[in-house]
Amino acid sequence: MTEIGASLSLTQTIVAPSFDDRSIDPHEWDDFVVGLEGDVYVSYDWCRIWWRHYGCGRTLRIFIFREAGQLVGIAPMFIERSALGPFGLRVGKRVGADHALTLFALPLASHVAERAYTEILSTLIKTDRCDAVWIGVCPGNDPSLPGLRAAANRLHPVAALARDAEVASHIVFDLPASFDAYLGTLDRRQRQNYRRQMKQFREQYRVGSDVIRAPPDRALQLFDEFRAIHRRQWLTENKLGHFGDWPGADSFNRELVETLSRSGRFRMIRLKSDDEIVSNQYAFVYGRRCFWRLPARSTRGEYDRFGLGVLGLVQLIEVMIDEGVHSIEAGLGHYDYKIRYGGKEMAARSCVVVANRWYSQLRYRVHLLIYRAIDVFYYKIWFRRVAVYLPFFQRPLWKAWIRSRL
Repeated sequence: MTEIGASLSLTQTIVAPSFDDRSIDPHEWDDFVVGLEGDVYVSYDWCRIWWRHYGCGRTLRIFIFREAGQLVGIAPMFIERSALGPFGLRVGKRVGADHALTLFALPLASHVAERAYTEILSTLIKTDRCDAVWIGVCPGNDPSLPGLRAAANRLHPVAALARDAEVASHIVFDLPASFDAYLGTLDRRQRQNYRRQMKQFREQYRVGSDVIRAPPDRALQLFDEFRAIHRRQWLTENKLGHFGDWPGADSFNRELVETLSRSGRFRMIRLKSDDEIVSNQYAFVYGRRCFWRLPARSTRGEYDRFGLGVLGLVQLIEVMIDEGVHSIEAGLGHYDYKIRYGGKEMAARSCVVVANRWYSQLRYRVHLLIYRAIDVFYYKIWFRRVAVYLPFFQRPLWKAWIRSRL
């Protein structure tokens, strides 16, 4: 543990080398993030578990910022060397930046964001000799981004903001106080479609639902059932699904479920037809926000006309409103049905700060050229378009592609 806070007026900065460091208590960490209405993806347990599964070959740097003894910011970061190209790129990233399909903002109080990013960038680029620091993928309305831009300007000519771009979209549901109020926000056609489909479903089957906030042993059993339904759903499209695509996703999610069920943050929302699970929503609740991880639904043709995807989504929204949750983070990507049923599509951004050393600039440019070629030929052409027709050749995503993204 090293003290490096002289450049931050009135703020103490500690860089902790592990999640077991005594510089911060896990409860203090989570209380601070929840107080900022931050993301579950920067909670203590999520970061710790992610690091245990995906931190091999990487060096941890947890920045802890205090002002007058009070916690004002946390930035769990790591350093790795990319193997792409003849030179290799030494890069700093946020813990959780890959493998788990997440976007999040670092939990930094707004009045210290610029100073905190100045310390993060200065330490990683000057002290740890990183060629670049990647802050992404983050929501476009991340309140710390102005601080990042100002910090990059402050560090000129040591480093410069080489990329600050919209790279994707994500969907958020802002929830009203009641389910009736939510239905009232929908377009008349969508509201009628939902009510008609649910009415027909109930007339045809004995419909039930439940919300699971189970102890760890029961939670794991339910997760395994969910994973099997999810896998069957994607096999109908000749795809592996989330748990087949992403290396280590099974064990990573099982540990998440086991751990977060102990703190009451795990949710499994199930829709039943004659005691058969036909729709399943896997989510976490953190503070007053819900993080919808994945859906799964039955592929039996007799259910197609009821729109199980929509019914499952609306059921999730109803349950979260009843819990007093005020928003649902519905993940990366564009989905028409989510937007039709109240979701707002928002920008997701990627920012890269690169050292102004000539060799760092060269490594960064070579890395981008090679990564973009792999992204086009491996991911966009082979993985997404060709491999789906060749099930025998389907494999999880390359770790090199996953870890080289900037």
